[in-house]
Amino acid sequence: MSSTPVRGETEVNAKVALTEGEGVPRLTAVSGPGAGRSLAMARALATAGRHATNDLVLADPRVSGVHLELSRVGGRIHVRDAGSTNGTWLGAHRVTEIELAAGAELTVGDTVLRVDTDDGARPAARSESESFGELVAQSQAMRELFATLERIATKNLAVLIQGETGTGKEEVARAIHSRSARADRPFVVIDATSLPESLAESLLFGHEKGTFPGADEPGVGYFEAADGGTVFIDEIGELPAALQAKFLKVLERHEITRVGGHSVSKVDVRILAATHRDLRHEIDAGRFREDLFFRLAQTRVQLPPLRDRLEDIPVLCRKLLSCIAGERSVLIEASALAHLQTQSWPGNVRELSNVLVRAAAMATDDVIKRADVAGEGDGFRGAREERTVLDLSGEFAPAKDKAIERFESVYLAALMKRCAGNLSRAAREANVARHHLRDLLKKRGLYGVSWDAKDDES
Repeated sequence: MSSTPVRGETEVNAKVALTEGEGVPRLTAVSGPGAGRSLAMARALATAGRHATNDLVLADPRVSGVHLELSRVGGRIHVRDAGSTNGTWLGAHRVTEIELAAGAELTVGDTVLRVDTDDGARPAARSESESFGELVAQSQAMRELFATLERIATKNLAVLIQGETGTGKEEVARAIHSRSARADRPFVVIDATSLPESLAESLLFGHEKGTFPGADEPGVGYFEAADGGTVFIDEIGELPAALQAKFLKVLERHEITRVGGHSVSKVDVRILAATHRDLRHEIDAGRFREDLFFRLAQTRVQLPPLRDRLEDIPVLCRKLLSCIAGERSVLIEASALAHLQTQSWPGNVRELSNVLVRAAAMATDDVIKRADVAGEGDGFRGAREERTVLDLSGEFAPAKDKAIERFESVYLAALMKRCAGNLSRAAREANVARHHLRDLLKKRGLYGVSWDAKDDES
């Protein structure tokens, strides 16, 4: 297999079914700049890339900071391209997601990776419990995560909790706190997305009397309020650059200075942080301090998305319905449960909870049937592009261009679908010139692709 595949070939999602061996799959760099590095997939989840915090570090300049997201599926490795710059290649085909068994080879940058079987390695230990705090699961990945959380909860380590929106990051933080020696001390939550820029420093570190208009009394900040306990910072990736340096000082010295003051106060807090972003991408883009990352990530845990652990849906439904129903006893039919297990759940456990709230309200005789969740599919919620949260990071002009591009793509696709591919009819409905609509469709790669772009009336 060539280490430099031909670009511009078909991009595919694929599964490669090769002979499976016993033991744990191992991913090894067999040629190129990263040659010689390998990773036995003892843990259920891992990453590979150029950044030093990856489980498999590849010293290849054409490999992205975080290039691959890896998960173990029996004796195979499920590989997902993490939005890399130069792509992930199986021969001449660029792949976004693929499942590989022993003998398969991939190319990332100028490095060739091969999957083998490590007969001497075994999967990481899994917890005997199906719960950790409010989290419940049966899947291998989550039970391995529970085992990790049980070990680190009692240690006074900073923990970075990563995972998509709705996977339960705050629940993990609360459970860690409740299992720690600080359980009877404060648990203070800071949402970095809602910190007002003008007051953020005062809210975090406190202020002295008279520091600003309305400051008639000294103010205690979040860190002082949490002294002896735990501070959980949600969406740490949104913390403004100016505050990152001051936050680092708290982590390094365990001390704060109130706004408008000069005296230094010691604080004893454990820091737990969460983000739906991969901060290593933010470091590469210059938006997040690398030294702060390493202080936050003394231990890192990754929550898998619900789509990768659909076997957890039955136990999740039991847990969620017991919370939703209260004193009522709401049941769910097997057919409804089976339907829920076919969905991709972009909103993860939070979305599942919302679906069950609606279904429980509609259920006859407190039994959720297939019909009660019939509309809860990808078609009902719209295309993935419509559900994805806008990227509001970076400079204004590029962010605006991306938002416009997304709007045009989604609007035009829906328009042409409504008009059955009839260009003239679509132009009238959108109130734009027919030639302009055609140009927009071509610009967004939609003309003649998803439909025939018919010119005559239907």
